[in-house]
Amino acid sequence: MLWKVVMILGILGTLLGLAVTIISFALVPLTNGRTSMNEAMIGIIPGLIVGIFSFFVFLLGLILVIKNKKKA
Repeated sequence: MLWKVVMILGILGTLLGLAVTIISFALVPLTNGRTSMNEAMIGIIPGLIVGIFSFFVFLLGLILVIKNKKKA
């Protein structure tokens, strides 16, 4: 049961990181140049870090869920 929660949190974190990255990338063209790419990087880099870390948490949860199903 715990590993399912870990897997769900990994999925949610991955989606959050993806959303932050996409919004930060879209910030430059949507503001007609009022935001520079350097300013957008303040959101892009943390979004990527959160997304990648959460993806690994999701994979860990998925592996352990599958491993526990094989035991039972």
